[in-house]
Amino acid sequence: MELTVLSDIHGSLDKLTAAASLLSRSDLTVVCGDLTRHGDLGELRQVVTELKQYTRCLLAIPGNMDGEDSIRILNELDANLHGKSVTMGHVRFIGSGGAMPTPFGTPFEIPESEIVSRLSSLYKPDHPGRLAVICHNPPYGTKLDRIMINRHVGGKQIRKWVEEIQPEVFLSGHIHEAAGVDRLGKTVLLNPGPFRRGGVGIVIIPDSGEVKAEVVIV
Repeated sequence: MELTVLSDIHGSLDKLTAAASLLSRSDLTVVCGDLTRHGDLGELRQVVTELKQYTRCLLAIPGNMDGEDSIRILNELDANLHGKSVTMGHVRFIGSGGAMPTPFGTPFEIPESEIVSRLSSLYKPDHPGRLAVICHNPPYGTKLDRIMINRHVGGKQIRKWVEEIQPEVFLSGHIHEAAGVDRLGKTVLLNPGPFRRGGVGIVIIPDSGEVKAEVVIV
């Protein structure tokens, strides 16, 4: 299965035409949150509607900038993965949106413990197939959570959960300057960076064997 991964769109789809061939060839496009600039539900509808014109299948979680009401709109548009488990082929996707509290008081901030609790409730160890986790917040202490002042700001509880569960893939966004690929044990981590700057993640999850992941700029 081939995924394209987007995040931190913030209402800007200027790079959509440039990414069209990547989006249309993939089996699924995943959006790791922050589809809007500040929770405008009309903007959210427009972004999802336009993305669907370029993708075979679309799943998204809200980010801290989208607001909790965005979950209702994503459900209406048949694109929501927040608090859900969706199986496609040999891959099971689980998602938890929102983000840990920030200094900025953004629209959808929740305790880290709530994010981990939601992921734990969705995780079923006896479920067949490979597991891909979609979460706006990255785990702590990786290439994906380092801000410009060289400080790590990801979730320590999220990291502990990833290390214990070891999903095949963990996809996140949120930290604009930390696009890239990393690992925690066998788990491949990816942050595509802001789509409004052209960041797109490409992840290939085979039936078995090594997961391949990269970030490209369109």
